[in-house]
Amino acid sequence: MDVPLHEGFPVAPRSKRDIRDAAIHARRILKLPEGRLNIPKLLDDLTEYGLYYDVFDATSAPVPANVEACFVPEDMTIYIRDSVFEQMAKGGQRAVFTIGHELGHALLAHRRTYNRQLVTTLPRYCNSEWQANIFSAEFTMPLNQIQVRCLRTAEAIAWFFGVSPAAARVRLEELAAKGELYEKPRGS
Repeated sequence: MDVPLHEGFPVAPRSKRDIRDAAIHARRILKLPEGRLNIPKLLDDLTEYGLYYDVFDATSAPVPANVEACFVPEDMTIYIRDSVFEQMAKGGQRAVFTIGHELGHALLAHRRTYNRQLVTTLPRYCNSEWQANIFSAEFTMPLNQIQVRCLRTAEAIAWFFGVSPAAARVRLEELAAKGELYEKPRGS
């Protein structure tokens, strides 16, 4: 499936398996718990690895008004809208996936490139937004934990990982469509 260019920019091709491995590796390196992520703590811990965050409001926004968060590779910073940060600090479920998405851009080494080539669509595996969404799903809702804990409903996934019901539903549907819900986790 090709994705219109305005939904992302060209990046090096990556498979879902490669992105899943990157997310698993990141969780291991960051010594994250199996379930819910403490996103404010995670953001603070990332500074040890040279990845920073900054909160902005409407008057200091470095991005368009409709952007909730963005990763700027030039300064290795995830910029987060104040309303998203406030929601995140209160345990907001939507913010979990949003921050995971921006972290995906950072850890997958996405760098915006500009060239003169006219591209109207991208294969999804070369699309920055598709890759960041896959990373966020794998990072915030790891497959091995879904399988080991027999999380078979969107509600169970949302509760265990602290993500939004919408994100959990999409994750469940994608895993079910690929027949991955009942597979044995690798290394078991």
